[in-house]
Amino acid sequence: MKRIAFFGAISPFGKLLLLFGIVLLLAIVSALGGILIGMLLFNASFAELASYVSNPVTAKAVSFIKYYQVINQIGIFVIPALLFSYLVSNNTLDYLSINKVPKLISIMVGGMIVYAILPFNNYLDELNRQMIFPDFLSGIENWMKEKELQAKNLTEVFLKTNSIGGLLLSIFIVAVVPAIGEELIFRGLLLKLFNQLTKNIHVAVFISSFIFSAIHLQFYGFAPRFMLGMVLGYLFVFTGNIWVPILVHFINNASSVIVYYLHDIGYLKISMEEFGSSTNVVYIIGSLLISLWLMSIIYQKEGADRLIGRK
Repeated sequence: MKRIAFFGAISPFGKLLLLFGIVLLLAIVSALGGILIGMLLFNASFAELASYVSNPVTAKAVSFIKYYQVINQIGIFVIPALLFSYLVSNNTLDYLSINKVPKLISIMVGGMIVYAILPFNNYLDELNRQMIFPDFLSGIENWMKEKELQAKNLTEVFLKTNSIGGLLLSIFIVAVVPAIGEELIFRGLLLKLFNQLTKNIHVAVFISSFIFSAIHLQFYGFAPRFMLGMVLGYLFVFTGNIWVPILVHFINNASSVIVYYLHDIGYLKISMEEFGSSTNVVYIIGSLLISLWLMSIIYQKEGADRLIGRK
């Protein structure tokens, strides 16, 4: 006897609203629950934990920030994805496309794309950071710059370590948890729902990538993150397997963590921001062309007719 999908018959738009409601509800629950548990684990008051978030300078504050990040990632992405899939489908694993073993060729080529596209993506990043707003939008510009600075400082808090154990913890926080949670939501659910809503897989990839980039609130890095979302989206479309974008997302984030660590301990001279950058136009254009060629290999190997959303 199959399990009943309580909301399986509602429209794609209704499912989008349901997903938004679940994410919002569990975001609030995880935020409050994380603080309450944090008060016990770290023997600190609410005011002290708030100060840790705004100014994580002590070891205790950094530990709380890392703990709270994991709680929020799981509460905002992982649990909502699983709960939503349970409510709209009688087979959660199949609905999320996580019940199949990915092809090794797709993972290997996908990993190559992460590095091949670096010169082009870093060029997009440079263009993005030159964004200037008119005077009447200066308030929005200042807000964006403030968010960018906050995100940069928070990233350094997560990545700053001088031990292998600290490096592994950073990889777990910055690469493992986000790769699983964000891919389940943005590719496993949103891309599929927008495909059902618009009847156009390319529009669905575009919209889900746009939301993926915008939700990070790092607007001066919007373009390269949007490009990454497009790559991950089409990897999901071509393979029909969520594990491929999850693993490629992991490779992308983990590489940044490792490069930051090696630069910080003096093993690499090049910083994380400069890694893979080039001002040579040939390299930049070649980076894009090689990445498109690698994507075409996955497209051909996995089968050109394997588009999601047809079942």
